[in-house]
Amino acid sequence: MSGSDKLPSLVIGKSINRRFKNVKSLPTEYVANKKAWMTSTFFINWLHQVDKQMNKRKRRIFMIVDNRQPHPHVPGLKSIKLVFLPPNTTSVTQPMDQGVIRNLKLHYRK
Repeated sequence: MSGSDKLPSLVIGKSINRRFKNVKSLPTEYVANKKAWMTSTFFINWLHQVDKQMNKRKRRIFMIVDNRQPHPHVPGLKSIKLVFLPPNTTSVTQPMDQGVIRNLKLHYRK
């Protein structure tokens, strides 16, 4: 394994229809709600979709998840093992989040 496999990003917006200027389509999953926030329902549905893809490809993965309310324990996953970060580690992991988000935005804009 090279670590080069990438999942499509899950984009959460406010509008039911995607509103990206001068872009016909993006290689992303898109969902919407009033505040553009992650919900447990979005997370569980996305996780089951990824689990089906991994199961079809006969892959088993670990997914590191922060310990927030929209990220519940999800039973019945065949190919994904969820690893939850310990509570109260936001101050430690937040600088890493900023780097990941910045990098994602840079590549997206290219």
